[in-house]
Amino acid sequence: MLDILKYFWRRKVRTALTVLAVTVGIFAVTAVGGIAEQLNRSIVAYERDPLQRITALPRDYTWLLGDTFARQVRRLEGVAGVVTTVSGYLDPPEENTAVILVNPEAFMGVQSDIPGLEYEPPVPGLKLWAGRLPSPSSRVEAVVTWALADSMNLKVGDTLMIQERPFTIVGIWEKAPAAEGRTATVNYDVALDMLGDAVYKQITVIPKPGVDPEALAVTIEELFPEAQANSPAESVAQARQQVLIFSAVVGASGIMSLLIGTFTIVNTMVVSVQERRREIGLKKALGAEDGHILTEVVIEAVLIAIIGGIVGVGGGALLGAAANRLLATSAGMQLYTLTPRLGIGIVVFSIVMGAIAGIYPAWQAARLDPVVALRDGGSVSYAGRGLKRWLYLIRRNARNIFTVGGIAIGIFALVVLGSLTEALMTYMRNVTSETETLLMVTSDGNAPVTRGTSRLLRRLPGVADVILTNIDELPINFSGQEGGEETKVQIWASESRSGDMGMAMPVRNEIAVGRFAAPGSKDEIVLGAGLATSQGASVGDVVLVDGKPFTVVGIWGRIAFDVGGHDMAAFMTMEALSWLQGAAGNVAGVAVRAASISATKTLAATIKEEMPGLDVLYITELLGSIQKVFMGLIAALVGIFSIAVFVGSISVINTMVIAVNEQTRQIGLKKAVGAEDGDILAEVLMDAAKLGGIGGVIGVGMAWVTTLVLNPVMQAQINLDILRLSPRLAVAAIIFGIVLGMASGLLPARRASRLDPVVALHAD
Repeated sequence: MLDILKYFWRRKVRTALTVLAVTVGIFAVTAVGGIAEQLNRSIVAYERDPLQRITALPRDYTWLLGDTFARQVRRLEGVAGVVTTVSGYLDPPEENTAVILVNPEAFMGVQSDIPGLEYEPPVPGLKLWAGRLPSPSSRVEAVVTWALADSMNLKVGDTLMIQERPFTIVGIWEKAPAAEGRTATVNYDVALDMLGDAVYKQITVIPKPGVDPEALAVTIEELFPEAQANSPAESVAQARQQVLIFSAVVGASGIMSLLIGTFTIVNTMVVSVQERRREIGLKKALGAEDGHILTEVVIEAVLIAIIGGIVGVGGGALLGAAANRLLATSAGMQLYTLTPRLGIGIVVFSIVMGAIAGIYPAWQAARLDPVVALRDGGSVSYAGRGLKRWLYLIRRNARNIFTVGGIAIGIFALVVLGSLTEALMTYMRNVTSETETLLMVTSDGNAPVTRGTSRLLRRLPGVADVILTNIDELPINFSGQEGGEETKVQIWASESRSGDMGMAMPVRNEIAVGRFAAPGSKDEIVLGAGLATSQGASVGDVVLVDGKPFTVVGIWGRIAFDVGGHDMAAFMTMEALSWLQGAAGNVAGVAVRAASISATKTLAATIKEEMPGLDVLYITELLGSIQKVFMGLIAALVGIFSIAVFVGSISVINTMVIAVNEQTRQIGLKKAVGAEDGDILAEVLMDAAKLGGIGGVIGVGMAWVTTLVLNPVMQAQINLDILRLSPRLAVAAIIFGIVLGMASGLLPARRASRLDPVVALHAD
């Protein structure tokens, strides 16, 4: 052990770079693991809810579940009660503005026919930290979560302004072990006064003791087709799936960083074995067994991994604590939890990684012939032809291969992320171009929008067209034969004077084959390109929609990155879908197409002023908010995946430092015969650029193969092409790899160019 530590000190630059590479990888895994642990805590807290709540949501965003729905559900057998919740921001947003925030400062009011749920804790089991609950009839009292009190520095007795109304804080909940909102709870009627009737109401159904919540959720959906009832098991499954996806996507960066760190350890240990050939040969000549040599080298690699692992976990813990402190102040939330299980597990994983990384160089060291080693002979013998020569070349260039592999992994990560961004931005541009003048008209939840609503809207100035839409999910038998297999398909229907489809087809698209269904038709259907391809359907085929025959008359063009699911949907006339639903003139949504972009705001104000009970939603603003969220997530992912690139650059620095050390005499000789400092600098930088360029090309190639493999898989799973690798992105990634290599090789190149030729020629 003492010999290993002495060697580390002699090669401290190389050792420090190797430890840094491992540290960064472990740091990334620790950060991702801590976030996943915190998210898991929130899910566990929800699972412990004894009430087994069922959450009811509208299937269509233009229709709100209101008090009528709550009264009807309350009468069902097996329902103990219904909880209605309304919520809004403490500071009202600007008029007609769609807002998407992370853990916003908000308030809510709760109405319940089960006593005690009006002011229940934000997380089951929490108690009041200070104060009391508001009086049932009080209109000026509020109880707040710890997160809100902490972020706004509130205490019992303080006044909290909610949408310009004063409320007295009478109670503060305990700090939750899991995530909690920055929320104040007030009287339900007061909350409605501030928000108005046209507000989204969250309906929660409480089953009676002993009633199966899964079966009750199915009953609610059967009796109320406009509602989607999520049982506790479904909600937990969705949450766990989201955590799994997050951990898989973000954790990939940590795994890549660790993989590159492993390559760096292998690289360092290979050089270490080469430098100590005589020492190893002497030990074997004095009686050391192959196993002793192998164990010594593996221990050296494990020691590097342990140091990097401990420092990485410590760094992740410090950053997590700092992030929690910052987020508690700015957003009232806790993002990171480092559990003992996670910390110990990561360190053990680091040890295993070090042991695996040390096996190849240890095997090389153990196989050394002591006679050849004592004469300082090469550790890799020459092979003439065929496979032996390839193996010889691989072993001879193992250091460069591992370095290029590290860069390739980092570039691969960034290119895949860039491909995801390209696909998203292409889809958003296509959607935005079709929705700039589109306004969605919604009701206050007490009455749906109807055809009568559309007739009134057409009379308003600035209206270019009114689009009616209807949507449903029906079984389709694509074989057209009785008894054939049925597939549930989302079906869109639209109606307008100009043929505008509005949100039924919000993407810039055209019919690729055939035509659209004729106006008033009740037996024609158009398929999305993805649906037609997956089912092998073509124009002229007869399919059975809910048992009724329909002829396929058209197929849409393919939609890239189809977030809205229109590529896997079917389309027909309003008359046809209403006929299938067994109701005349069903309308799920009404949209207004303004005559121009400049007339959009004026038209929205006119609708709200002249048609009470209706509200207007700007599609472009909603999309803009969603796009900001997506771009924020992508920016965060870029930062996380950049860790892999950073570790790859460390690998290049390490390789070039080793190369300069090995070529010290050659560099001294070149300078002695007239080479300038700039010549040496350029030569080393060129070598580093080659490593970066080759790594970039391989990384782009890996990303291209991933695109070819992953897109069909994702199409089969979620009907979505998620990657789009453009030539521009590929060229940019290769250039970035070259620049990365040159930047990483700059310090070793400067060191080489400044060598004194006399000292260099006498170097060991």
